[in-house]
Amino acid sequence: MRAIVTLFRLLDRGDEPLVDCDTLRLLGGCDPDELVQARVLVPAEPTMRLHATCGHCSVHDVVRVPRSTGIEFYEVCPFDGADLVEKERLLQWAVDGRAIAELLASAMPDGGSAETLLPGVAWRIGEVQVGGESFPIVLTTTRSAPGLADRSGASRMILIGDQLPGEGFAGRLSITEAFAISSEGIKSRPDRFSQVLPLSSAPLGNAFYRKGQMWVVRFAGQETYLENNVGPLYIARLLATPNRAVPAVTLLASRIGIDERKLIGSSGELTDEAAVDECRDRYHELMREIAEAKANHDLGWLEKLQSEQDQLALHFASVLGKGGKPREVGDIKKVSQSVSVGIKRTLEVLDTELKPLADHLRAHLSRGVCPIYSPSTDIDWLV
Repeated sequence: MRAIVTLFRLLDRGDEPLVDCDTLRLLGGCDPDELVQARVLVPAEPTMRLHATCGHCSVHDVVRVPRSTGIEFYEVCPFDGADLVEKERLLQWAVDGRAIAELLASAMPDGGSAETLLPGVAWRIGEVQVGGESFPIVLTTTRSAPGLADRSGASRMILIGDQLPGEGFAGRLSITEAFAISSEGIKSRPDRFSQVLPLSSAPLGNAFYRKGQMWVVRFAGQETYLENNVGPLYIARLLATPNRAVPAVTLLASRIGIDERKLIGSSGELTDEAAVDECRDRYHELMREIAEAKANHDLGWLEKLQSEQDQLALHFASVLGKGGKPREVGDIKKVSQSVSVGIKRTLEVLDTELKPLADHLRAHLSRGVCPIYSPSTDIDWLV
């Protein structure tokens, strides 16, 4: 069932996106029969194009060849010729968004049915009661969210989906934040729905996320709000990836939306060798974790690991020259100092607004060239 998150994202490409055997294999070898039985996948016309593995092409056309024993199918490559294709590899299915909504609705505490709000793209899958008030839980695609914003009661909706807007709604969560999905089944996380409501009279759990022009912060049963400055953004990014070093240049580049390589100048030599060694150790650790994720066919975790590995690789390319020697890149220190100052100022605000969190972050969040959040025990953060 883990594949349903990625399959739901495909709905943003069209009302009935198609997936073939090769795509399912890339999703971790998930069982199409299980998804067909759950009605998430609906059999469609066979595909006549396949993902290419020849190294020259991105896709190959498939042709039908009549034989005395029946029709045969061949995958045609202009460089390598034609190869016989098993019919099973041409199977194709359409993704049914409503079926995904029904699965998630059945996992809600009330275990009801999904109610269509916008055909094919948005469904009410349940509700949460907080402080005597009811908040509808709505599963929606990214492209349909603006249409929901015009409906009455939108300000009370908690949206579930991928990369959803927060303005105009009570809150938002990704599918994996709202539900625990595994090969064993789907379970809802009701406490998460309450956590995204900053006006809740009884805040639950730890949270550090942006809502409008403010940051909602909860820790150790206390709640406060921070202004939308750079420091909270850096901290939230680190809380989202505990025990993983994130280059300061990556934090700054992601905030201002530019290629981090453009932040690098040549005004001196980077001398913080300990920070470089720390990033290098993390890179090797990532290689081991990526191999494990591949072996377990965990596509979601693999994507996150590879993204972090790419960031570190880019960081190395920026700060290390031939033979692994530091480049003359004094501006990297300026970037790390800028990020460090942004975090420090937020910690100073938290000293007044939420002292336990300020103390916790000072003890477990290190700054420098590669900041990292390393709590002594696992802490569940809504970010």
